[in-house]
Amino acid sequence: MWENYMTPNNGPHSTKVNHTKAHRKLMTAIIALFAFTFVLFGFSGVTSPAFAGPGGTYTTGWLIRFNVSNGGEAAQWYEEKLDMIVNDESSAFPYYVQLYYEDFPETQIGLSQSTPVQSGKATATIAVDDIEEAVGNLEEQGVEVGPLCNAGDGYTVLAFFCDPDGNNLALREDGFPNDFDDCGSPVCNNCDY
Repeated sequence: MWENYMTPNNGPHSTKVNHTKAHRKLMTAIIALFAFTFVLFGFSGVTSPAFAGPGGTYTTGWLIRFNVSNGGEAAQWYEEKLDMIVNDESSAFPYYVQLYYEDFPETQIGLSQSTPVQSGKATATIAVDDIEEAVGNLEEQGVEVGPLCNAGDGYTVLAFFCDPDGNNLALREDGFPNDFDDCGSPVCNNCDY
């Protein structure tokens, strides 16, 4: 009676089933390896790594620089109004100060104490998850913020404001269905042209 349960299945169909299972596992492993390689390294002409920079280099962060009339006062404004942190390692206070957000240390704003204080239409844009709350917070601190406007696609909203030296800043929220007026040029163009 127990002999029927204890004998191996050596029939002609069992070998085919085992080969089929092995083949499926092998194909799954190959597909997983290919997908992993594709995502990690990318293929030239098809995709590129997440931090691809010029000439095949890798970017380590982003920095926008503004000229300001007084580095110390400007740094204080960015700390107090925008809750940014001074990067002591990259700053030559007060002549040059870099600031960042704690959760995004690779993205920074540099403030260079120099004249003329002109950044033209360059705009540092801060992406937020709740633009209305961010605008309210700035307005409570006495920062004049322009009205919410449509960035052109009906799902991206901007709100422009200026630092004390007239440099352009903006708040941005993506995925915000809206019928606001389209955004125009930045509001604080501090250049001669």
